Amino acid sequence: MIINLKKLLPLLLIFLGFFSLTPINAAEIPSDMEYQNTKLILNGYGSRTMFFAKIYESGLYLESTNTNAEEIISQDSVMGIRLEVISSMLTSEKMKNALNEALIKSTNDNTQPIVSQISQLMATINDVEVGDVYEFIYLPESGIDVIKNTKHLDTVAGLDFKKAFFGIWISNNPVQKSLKKAMLGN
Repeated sequence: MIINLKKLLPLLLIFLGFFSLTPINAAEIPSDMEYQNTKLILNGYGSRTMFFAKIYESGLYLESTNTNAEEIISQDSVMGIRLEVISSMLTSEKMKNALNEALIKSTNDNTQPIVSQISQLMATINDVEVGDVYEFIYLPESGIDVIKNTKHLDTVAGLDFKKAFFGIWISNNPVQKSLKKAMLGN
């Protein structure tokens, strides 16, 4: 059997290309976080993947563990999502587009009540680079604090927005089913 290297080489390059997009040493996910005098514990975490490449690591932080997605989404209590960019495939524009599409899915195509909050969120997504850590911490009295690399960027108000935002990962129509399962600790 003769192997035709001219035909095999493009496939090999594509295969190797996928692995070069994902760093070998992904960062450790913290087991807890403290914010505004509230300690949150890691409920679960996982990787967002596309085309076999890891794009980001994401964790759900709650005051106490919970596997009930609907209950978590509807709760008006402190909680957070931590997102660490691990691939250069995720640019600012791609992150904005992905968040917008995911919010449409999360709300079953009913983003009209939160359109101003979505615009406000999009204004915080700039200069996305590998290694960036975003924390989205919901505080009942104020909204979701958007934090990038420990710097507070903005606060997006509203329980309805919080429900849609957390629904990106854990609603009935999540961005990725395996990531939902992982973030719920299943």
